[in-house]
Amino acid sequence: MNNILKNILIGLGAIRSNITRVALTSLGLTIGIFTVSIVTAGASSIDKEFARSMDYYGNDKIYVSTWPWSFDFDWWKYRNRPKIEEAYLDYINQYSEYVTDVSIKKSTWIRSSYQNKASWLQVNGVYPSYGEMLSGTEVTNGRFFSENEWTLQRRVVIVGGTVRDGFFDGKDPIGKKIKVGGVTFEIIGELKKQGMGMVPGGTLDNLVIMPSSTFKRILTRWGFDELILQTEPENLYKAKEEVGMIMRVARKLRPDQEDDFAVNSADAYQSQFDGMKIAIAGMAFMVTGISLVVSAIGIMNVMFVSVRERTKEIGLRKAMGATNNNILVQFLSEAIAISIIGGTIGIVLVKLMTVALASYASFPVEFDLLLIFYTFMICVFIGITSGILPARTAANLHPIDALRHE
Repeated sequence: MNNILKNILIGLGAIRSNITRVALTSLGLTIGIFTVSIVTAGASSIDKEFARSMDYYGNDKIYVSTWPWSFDFDWWKYRNRPKIEEAYLDYINQYSEYVTDVSIKKSTWIRSSYQNKASWLQVNGVYPSYGEMLSGTEVTNGRFFSENEWTLQRRVVIVGGTVRDGFFDGKDPIGKKIKVGGVTFEIIGELKKQGMGMVPGGTLDNLVIMPSSTFKRILTRWGFDELILQTEPENLYKAKEEVGMIMRVARKLRPDQEDDFAVNSADAYQSQFDGMKIAIAGMAFMVTGISLVVSAIGIMNVMFVSVRERTKEIGLRKAMGATNNNILVQFLSEAIAISIIGGTIGIVLVKLMTVALASYASFPVEFDLLLIFYTFMICVFIGITSGILPARTAANLHPIDALRHE
């Protein structure tokens, strides 16, 4: 063990005596490690942010509307579909085996105001049961409206975190009154702030929720309707198929007619997001892979030069009793050290970058210890693969031929 450590220290000493060359050699690896680390950290953070955004929809919800949740569809095909009617909920309640709760969601964007402040807010009209169906957030201040308030069409609302910050400067909004479409409503509840969403509608922060009965009476000229159905997560796909059949019956569609509605769930966005993520990550890692290969070739070239320059030294060490394995360990440790130096600089740069992005970006880029471990292992692997041939060349030199070398 002492002999191995001694040969490693000899290799590290050679690095110290050629620090400029080592720095230039490791620069390519620094760039490669920086790229792959920042891509990995960014992809991990986007995954977590996307998952948090998808909490808004939930893995136990089905949404029935005229439009499919897709980034690629024929707009003209869907624009003239018949509207979704609230009466369809009676069919679903009567015939569905898997749906456990239902609500209408009447939606629109409308100008709202408080004193001298005004903004366009998304307004949803829902059933009282929607309070128990909320995903990704909850009422943290105040309460949701009651069945009695829904029946009496009370002018009460629950607001998102952005509404609180924008209208009330972060102060308690409970009991305050805002105008929605020129009509005065009392705030009775506040939702936990979610932050930026990565999917359309993937946040409730800019939202005002009111009884659907009140929405229908006051804002009936605007918006569109969507059915929100709750089921057990393990029954989601069965429930979607079942709801599709029930909706065909409710719409009175013939067997040869296509669906004129869409049964959506969170997995629609997930599958599209996964496809885009794989394409982007594939391109990034291809470029990164090329950079790492070029870096490995650069380290190998420098190690061959080092072997050639120190041929006499190798011959002298062998003449004094150094074995082939001693020489192999010496040059292999030198190559690994060069790789680790480049990788360490790359990791430091990534850490500085993530701190900067966390300060100025809309969502933080996370950099965990597991990523540091994987980066270190990549550096060791590159060091071994790029240094093994030069090290074996040095180890196999005949001592007499090495001593004669000029």
